[in-house]
Amino acid sequence: MNFILFIAVFALLGSRVHSLEKSSYEKISGRECFRSYNGMIQSMKDLADMYPHLITINTIGESYIKKYGTSGMNNITKYNVTYELPPGYDILAFNITASNSTRQSPDKGKMLIVSRVHAREWATAELNGRFIETLVEGYEIDPDITWILERNEVHGIIYVNPDGSFLAEKYPRSMWRKNLNPVGCDTGSGSGVDINRNFDFMWGQTIGSSSDPCKLTYHGPSPNSEPETQALVNYARKLFPEGQRKKDPEKQKDEAFGEGISGYYVDIHAFGKELYYPWGFANQTGPDDEAFQALGRKIHYYNGYKLWSSGQPHYRYPVTGVASDYMYSNMGVASMIYEIGSKFHQPCAEFEEEIVPNNLRSFLYAASIAQKPFSLVKGPDMLELDVKHVNGELRVSATASDGKLVNAVKNSFEVFNNSSDYPTGNQSIQAVRLYLDQHPDDWQKGDKRWDMDVIDGVWDTNEESVSLAVSTKDLPAGKHIVYVQAIDSLGYVGPASSAFVNFVQESTPNGSSSPTSAHTHFPTVEQVSSFRRATKGCTRIHEQVDLCLANDHTSNIAVNCCSGSQQNGDLICSRNGCKQTMSYDEATAHCKSISMRLCTTAELEAQVCCGKGCYFNKLPAWTSDVCNAW
Repeated sequence: MNFILFIAVFALLGSRVHSLEKSSYEKISGRECFRSYNGMIQSMKDLADMYPHLITINTIGESYIKKYGTSGMNNITKYNVTYELPPGYDILAFNITASNSTRQSPDKGKMLIVSRVHAREWATAELNGRFIETLVEGYEIDPDITWILERNEVHGIIYVNPDGSFLAEKYPRSMWRKNLNPVGCDTGSGSGVDINRNFDFMWGQTIGSSSDPCKLTYHGPSPNSEPETQALVNYARKLFPEGQRKKDPEKQKDEAFGEGISGYYVDIHAFGKELYYPWGFANQTGPDDEAFQALGRKIHYYNGYKLWSSGQPHYRYPVTGVASDYMYSNMGVASMIYEIGSKFHQPCAEFEEEIVPNNLRSFLYAASIAQKPFSLVKGPDMLELDVKHVNGELRVSATASDGKLVNAVKNSFEVFNNSSDYPTGNQSIQAVRLYLDQHPDDWQKGDKRWDMDVIDGVWDTNEESVSLAVSTKDLPAGKHIVYVQAIDSLGYVGPASSAFVNFVQESTPNGSSSPTSAHTHFPTVEQVSSFRRATKGCTRIHEQVDLCLANDHTSNIAVNCCSGSQQNGDLICSRNGCKQTMSYDEATAHCKSISMRLCTTAELEAQVCCGKGCYFNKLPAWTSDVCNAW
């Protein structure tokens, strides 16, 4: 995956997400960053109406009260307040995929991501919703998101426990965790079943759950007894391949599934900043621990979370009957529980600044390996990818690493400081291959692909920089997608990384073709013969930069990007972009994609940056500066 590009796409999509947050969708009282149940469901329905080819909604079950009603239930009273009971809800699943892609559902990888199993963990639903929005709104803008949705399905269940969520949102002091099954607890205030102790794997153990119906970790009267648990289990059975399941998961728990499995399950909880993967029922590593630990370590690279898992220094305590163990043991898929943030009712500042950006990137990584998680996680990752079209050539440079992600934990926690490289991350890079308009998984013998050249001439370390130039003389002009994929010395391939690029056949006045950068996703610029300064159509937006409106002019716009400041004496400027039509959000994302920012109006007017803003290609000398700077 192209990590630098992730940053750019989040900047580009950020304004859309923020506009949604500030809209009329209902929020949880006191938390403007979290939509309420009603607000979230309505926003997802609106999203599905806007993008019917990318998101569909399915009813997969019913909450306890929707199924059984409230007859015979005791009043729930806490802190001298008698709670209103919820009306009962359908449990909804959202399927995010490109329905018009050539790959059909049975051949697509499946990722299932769920939240609000525990009702009081407010941030989990919002994070899940943000991920869904990032996927839908990033399609055909971000190349990795585009191929992920064309080759995979991401299924989101935002509210596994909607009844409990009703109480947790309406009565925050209740800190409601469980569902609303009143079985066995006469106090009312302690009723309910902990859904994440109710799954049919190592269910009912004396350690890791409780048999007391009034306790927070009550496992329920029988395994999979709750309608919420049943909804999730039945949906997973439909999604994940039947052929990779075991006949008796508990008896066969020491048998490895191996690297051929397909499917990935993510369960978002709060709080603790921890990652949890099987096994959970005891401090005992599972038979596929090498792959699981590689997965946990790579997710840590994004969010910095501790590994609360068997055999790890930060292991805390056993949990039994949990979804993560069940999905691995009974469905045969990779599974991971996130404990996000630092509070059940997470403050908005930390949520927006840390939890959202760090975890969305990790979710995208998970989606990129959903087809073959235990194999792809052991392969090298692409850290950087730069793609240009210059002088009739496709020029690609990249960096591949077998160890950077998986060994990042060594620099995060003292207990890992003196540990050796993890076994899946100490192989040398053997090759990096380039594919044009064809995903590596679709390549067949006889199809075209290119082996990239290693910069230092020798494939001898676990991190290598590579490059390649390919003539595009016989290739059609227009938008293309470039894929690169690395292979290590054991033959493991990592997830593909991609970039959009436009092939331009026209020539600039100086005779060279106009390069385009994959990082911007900007359309190709048509070269024009009119070089002039704009006399109208310029407008100041948020005191950032003057941009020109192409409906008034037909010439090209140069985006003025800066870094540093005049005051500190480290101001660096760059005028590039070369585009005919540009919005403020596009310009902002463009500068961020090259690790810069839009020049301020003051910097432009002082002419310390790249001119006075809103310039077209007035002088021939500017043609090279603006269009060939890439």
